[in-house]
Formats: sequence, structure tokens, C-alpha cells
Amino acid sequence: MIEKYLEALAGRAIHRVWLVSDLQQHDPDRSRRCMYTAADDFASLGLECEKVWYLGDSVEGSNLDKLLDMTKMQEEVFLRLGLPVCYTPGNHDMDYLVASGEALIPFRDMVLDHKKDGWKTTENITDFYFWDKLGSFDVLFYADCAAPDARWHFCHGRPYGGGYPYTYEDFRRLADERDKKTAVITAGHYSYPGGNRATEYMGEFLPLKDNVKLHVYGHAHVGDKVWAGKDWGRQICGVDGHTLTQVNISSLEVGRGNAIRSAFLEVYGDSSLAVIFRNHSVKKWDKLLVLN
Repeated sequence: MIEKYLEALAGRAIHRVWLVSDLQQHDPDRSRRCMYTAADDFASLGLECEKVWYLGDSVEGSNLDKLLDMTKMQEEVFLRLGLPVCYTPGNHDMDYLVASGEALIPFRDMVLDHKKDGWKTTENITDFYFWDKLGSFDVLFYADCAAPDARWHFCHGRPYGGGYPYTYEDFRRLADERDKKTAVITAGHYSYPGGNRATEYMGEFLPLKDNVKLHVYGHAHVGDKVWAGKDWGRQICGVDGHTLTQVNISSLEVGRGNAIRSAFLEVYGDSSLAVIFRNHSVKKWDKLLVLN
């Protein structure tokens, strides 16, 4: 049935991005198997994408040699596919920083090395957001962040260590900036309240006005009954107190999750949106969400 809808939509998309998150592996060999499975299936689809939106947890663990190996492998995959990356750090991207006390997020540093190629992430390790564009939409990426000397870091919706510089007023200033835009998509590692594994912190950016059309997030691996609990299979949901739809696109790993998963976001000429969920493990479409 999904294929019939996709046939009807074929050729209508004026913008398309590949939504990925949570490759999240300790082991480079497992990481490589999952990434190559997703990338090979992506290539087989023949879908032209403008960018990858990478919503955090690119790696996991504190063994720097393994982290650099997994980062290099992913860099090579995205270069081979010809896709610039918009990347926002997630909690496991902080693992080495937390363990070592060194303010190093390897995947973020790699993305910054490709700034001239149109790749994008937070300009400074302290930044808790950045903006991008997708056609007529402004895109707000929420980001985990840290001090340049690693004395504090922020993840899981809360600061750790001393000296975290941001307050509620800073979050409201960002929300006010967002509210003045014409049409916005928000993205990040975590959901707003009402989503899977929601953090209280993301509630600081509520309420949302009607100019926000969609939120996409990772973190809650589909199939992970231990951490996601009753919502382990949920990919589409609402936002508490709002009519806004948010979608969970994780995860690229299979282990905690029950398949290698990602999604595609399409924008059409009338500014309507579609999110198409892909199960790379079986090379099939999972779900189709269309938003007018």
C-alpha cells in the first residue's frame, strides 16, 4: 500500500533529506555492518537527497581509537553518497568527553572539517542550537553541548558539572526567535513532551506556534523495550497540549533497536511535508506520514 502512495507522490518533492540517528556502537565492526546496510539500501532507492540530518549518537564509548575509526567510516560513506551532513550532538557523543575530561566530540570535529563542503553543526562546543534552511523552511536544530574545558556538559536534558551558563531566559529568547519565523521544522536528539523518552528540558521550548510544522528526533530506538518502555514501537506521536506531530526516526543500529531504521523527509511545492520511514534490515518501507 505504501508503494502505491509513493508512486502518486513520485516527482512531486522539491526538497528531500535523509533522516538518521543513533548508529551508537562500541564496536567498529558492528558499526560498519549497520552503516553499510543502511547506505547500500539508500543507494539502491535512487532517491536524490540534499542533505543528511544526523540527529545524534553517531558513536558510543570512550575508546578514542575506536571512536575515530567509526567516525572516519561514516565520513567516507557520506562522501561516497555525495551527501552533506547537518549534525547535532546527542548524549553518547559526549562519552569520550565525560570519561577523559577532554572537550572532544570526534564526529562533530569531523563535520566542522567539511564546513566548506556545506556540512553543518554547532559552531562552538558551547552552542545549544543552530539554524539551517530547507527551501522555504527555517530548520532549528537543538544540540547537546559542553564547556571548552569540559568542566560542564549538557545531555539527557540536564547539565552535569559546574558553570553551565544558560538559563530559562536564554531558552525563551530562542523560542521567541523561532516564533517570528514564517515556517519552521525543529530537529534534535530528543522529543518534546508527549514523545518517546521526552525530557523536561524540551518542555522549556513550549508552547509552539502554528509556524512550527514538524519535529524530528532520535534517542528512542524503535524496538528497545528496556529504555523506551511502553513506547518501544512508536514512531509517530503528538506534542502535549499541541496539534503538532513529532516523529522518532531512530535507530541506525540493530541490537538495542530491532532493525536498522531511518526516514526521509520530503517537501512539496505547496509546502506540505511527508516523512517516509524505512526499514533497511528488510529493505522495505514502514510507514508514510503526510502533513498539509
